[in-house]
Order: sequence, then structure tokens, then C-alpha cells
Amino acid sequence: MSKKTISLFFGVSLLIVIASAILIFVEVKHQNANKVVKVNNKTVIIPKESLTSSMTLVGEVFWGRAIQTKSLESPLKYAFPFSGLSKPLHDSIDNWVGDMECPVTYEDVPYEIQVDDLRLNCRPEFLSEAAKWFNVLSLANNHSLDNGQSGLDETRANLQKAGIQYFGDYNVSNIGNICEVVGMNAELSTGNNLVKKVVIPVAMCGYMLVVDQEPTTAELAVMSQYAKVMPVIAMPHMGVEYRPTAEPEKVQAYRSMIDNGADVVIGAHPHVIQNSENYKGRLIQYSVGNFLFDQQSLGLNNIVSLGVELKLTINDPAAIAAYTKIGPQCITYKNNCLAELQGLINKRPIINVQYAAQCFTEPNYYPVVADNNICNLIKSQANWDSAVSQLSSTW
Repeated sequence: MSKKTISLFFGVSLLIVIASAILIFVEVKHQNANKVVKVNNKTVIIPKESLTSSMTLVGEVFWGRAIQTKSLESPLKYAFPFSGLSKPLHDSIDNWVGDMECPVTYEDVPYEIQVDDLRLNCRPEFLSEAAKWFNVLSLANNHSLDNGQSGLDETRANLQKAGIQYFGDYNVSNIGNICEVVGMNAELSTGNNLVKKVVIPVAMCGYMLVVDQEPTTAELAVMSQYAKVMPVIAMPHMGVEYRPTAEPEKVQAYRSMIDNGADVVIGAHPHVIQNSENYKGRLIQYSVGNFLFDQQSLGLNNIVSLGVELKLTINDPAAIAAYTKIGPQCITYKNNCLAELQGLINKRPIINVQYAAQCFTEPNYYPVVADNNICNLIKSQANWDSAVSQLSSTW
């Protein structure tokens, strides 16, 4: 082959590479470009919008008993349980969700009663500090009725007064209380690099199934109506305490939640971290452990916890418009957001999702971010890396 032929060959090849690069650049630019339309013979640029919402879901939250004692002994008082967590950490996530494993009432339940009879109570004086961290809490657990129905009613009223949303019930047969559409904080970004704080609807579904109560078909099916138009997060409370792996009854129940519309399942009740799994491309974390609890005497397994971080992204214009329109209404308990959203969109948009693990430990009765060694132990106990490696990137 002559030098002239070789030069021609490489010249043509280079032109092909350059042309391909230009086409790719144009396509990417087109995908991210603002929309240009004519309105009254004038050119109007409509920025491309993207909606994102991040959340960290943690396990048991309890500030009674020894934590109350430590708090009142501390100069920090009611801020003590949250003193190990930094504001930058809080502000890096749009929403914090936990499992409120106690009634929040003004009833004085002595320390000895809370220890010996396991009748728990959390004082409302802590709520102003708790509200700086949590904007959503689950009441679907085996202690929410420790002070009777009046105590549960008072808990809801106290949380509402503090500006904390809630969902779930002690009695899972109260089907109307299983799921609640809450208003999750989110950010709306446009092609003009503008970011607006907004609120979007997310269905939070709580199942109190202690110890291994099998959810009924009707109880599971309640999620399906929400799944047609919005994200669905299930936070069940089930299983045998202090067991490091989920028992078969729990595995079957949590998989059934995915089958009935849950996009992710985050479990609690064992007070230790359990295994996680990828089920049909969806994450099931069978137990995330104690986030804030006074079980330090039981050892390391009871003072470490996993925070499951989710980042949701929506690019569908119709869904963005509908979600941001009704989102603020969803902050109110027993709202009409499901029906209103059903009237605005016919089906749920594609939701891009990213997963991350946050690691916490609480050797001194308040949670702090765990160091790398403890975090590796936490993720190993949850077999986190294996579970998330092949998860679907969309809901």
C-alpha cells in the first residue's frame, strides 16, 4: 500500500471520527437544550426542568428512658440526642425519615416502668429539636399504642404541632391508615441554572407486623393505587429482635410489598442491622438498626445503624407540573393528594433513582457519623454493596 493511500485512509478515518463526535455533541446538546417556541410572533425560551428529591431513611428513634436521663443531666438538655449530628449533614439531604418507636405524650411514665414493663414514652419537649432533623416519622410500630389510643392521638397532635409529618398505625387492619401521601422537600432545576425549592408527593406506607404477622392481601393491595401515579416507600415493622438475618416469614412479606407496588422497603424492629437484597431490581433492607436508642449495654450491634439514602430525579414535564402543583397540600395529614394527582396525570413518570449508604453509631446515647472501619462493618452486615450493585436505576 502506497504512502498516499495510507494517508488518504487515515484522513478519511479522522474525518469520520470528527463527524461522529460532532453528532454526539449535537445530540447531547439537544437533549439538554431549552425548548424554543413562538408566542405571539415572539421567540420564547422555555428552560428544560429537572426535579430532584433526596432522602435518608433511618431506623428506631426513641428519646425516653436513659436518653431522657442523659439529656436532662447535660447542659444541652433537649438538644442532647441530636448534638452529634452536624448541620451540613442535615442540609445535604432534602428529607429525613425515621421510625418513631414511642408515643410522644406529656404522660409521666417512670423510668422503671419503661424498663420493666417496656411501656415507652417520649416527652414532647424534645420535639423542637427533633424537628430540626426529621420532617417525616413512622408510627407503624409495636410501641405507638403504649399509652393507649388517646396516647397515639396525642402523639399525632404533638408531631403536627411541631411541623413533623407522620404515617402508619399500630393496627395494620386500619387499612386507611397504612399509607399517607406526604410532602417531600425537593429542588426544581431549569436550563437557566436556577434552582427552586418545592414540595412533591410521595406515598409512605407503614406496616406494623410484630412479630411475624402475615399481611393480608387487602393490606398489601392498598399500595397499588398510589404506585400508579407516585413513588411508594414501605417502612414495615416486623420480625424477631436482635437476629442478624431476616426470617423466611419476613422475606416473604417484604417481597410481597414490592409485588404490590412498593419501590423500596426499609424495615425496622430487630434493633440490629439485617441483610438486604435486590428483589426484582428493587431494594429491600430488612432492618436498618437503632438510629437513636438506649441499648448501649447490649453491644456494638445495637449502637450501629444504616441510613438508606435515596435520590429521586424526574424529568417528565407533565409530572413535574403536577407534582409541584399539589405537593404543598400533601403536608397536611389525611390530604386529598392521591385523588388530585390521579386527575392530573394518567400514569407515573419514569423516576431515576440513586442509592447510597450512610453509617451511624451511638456509643454515647446520641448518633454520630461512623468512621470508615465501622461503616465497612455496617455495610458488610447489610451485604450492601452486593445488594445495590444490580438494582434498577429507574422506578
